[in-house]
Amino acid sequence: MAHLLLIDALNLIRRLYAVQERPYLPLPDDVTESTKAQIVRNTENMLRQALTRLQQELSPSHALLVFDGRDSLWRKALYQDYKANRKPMPAILAGALENLQQVAKNAGINSFQQAEYEADDIIASVAVKMAQHGQQVTIVSTDKGFLPLLEQNIQVYDAFARQFHSTADVQQKFGVSTTQLVRYWSLVGDSTNNIPGVNGIGPKGAHDLLALGATLTDALEHPDCHKKLREKILQHKEQIKVFMQILTLKTDVQLGLNLQEMRIVQQDG
Repeated sequence: MAHLLLIDALNLIRRLYAVQERPYLPLPDDVTESTKAQIVRNTENMLRQALTRLQQELSPSHALLVFDGRDSLWRKALYQDYKANRKPMPAILAGALENLQQVAKNAGINSFQQAEYEADDIIASVAVKMAQHGQQVTIVSTDKGFLPLLEQNIQVYDAFARQFHSTADVQQKFGVSTTQLVRYWSLVGDSTNNIPGVNGIGPKGAHDLLALGATLTDALEHPDCHKKLREKILQHKEQIKVFMQILTLKTDVQLGLNLQEMRIVQQDG
C-alpha cells in the first residue's frame, strides 16, 4: 500500500517564511539585498527541515508539494469578496518559490500546480482518487477546509502542532460531523475565506437546524424546524448555495498525475 503525503505548499511555506521575516518587520522599502537573501536562505533551511521531519514522522512512500494555480479564479467569480481579507504574498517570498521548489526536489519531493485550480482542489482530487483505490493519504495543512475529506484512508496532519485531526475532534470543535461542515460554515461564516454566513444565524441556530436533517432541505421540512429560522434560511437560499459551492472542495479535477511521479526519490548525496 502506498502512503502519499499531499502538502499544502503555501500553507506550509508562508508560515515558515513569516517566522524568518518577523525579526525584520516592518521591512523598509530600501531593505538590503543581503537581508532579503538571508530571509530566503533561512526559509529554505526551515523548509528542508520540515520536509525531513515529515518523512521521519509519517514514513510516506510518496509525496507532492501542491501550489495554487495562477488562474484559479472561479470562486472569486461566484463571490467577489472571496479571500478579500487575505494579505498578498510578500514579494521576497514570491521571488523565492522556484528555489523552494528545488529544496523540495532535493528532498525527493516533486512540486505541482495546475493553472485553473487552487491547491485545495488539486489535493482533494488526488486524495479522493487515491483513497478510492485503497491507498493511504495524509494531507499536510492547517487549513480546516480539508476536514470534510476525513475518512478511513484520508488523514489531515498539522505539521506545526504535530498532530492528526480526527472526526471526534471535528465534532467537539464545531458541534457537527464532517459531512455537515460545509453547511455549517455556510450558515455561520468562515473568516478564513471571508465568507460572512447568514446574518443572525450563530452556532446554536446552525446546530439546531442541522440536527434536523442530513441536508438543509430535509432540515427545513422537519416539523420541529422553527418558523423564523426557516424563513431566514429561505430568504438567503441563493446566498447559502453560493457559499456551499465555494467551500466545497472539487474532487474531480483531471490532473494526469501517476503514482510514479509522486514517489519520493532522494536526490541529496
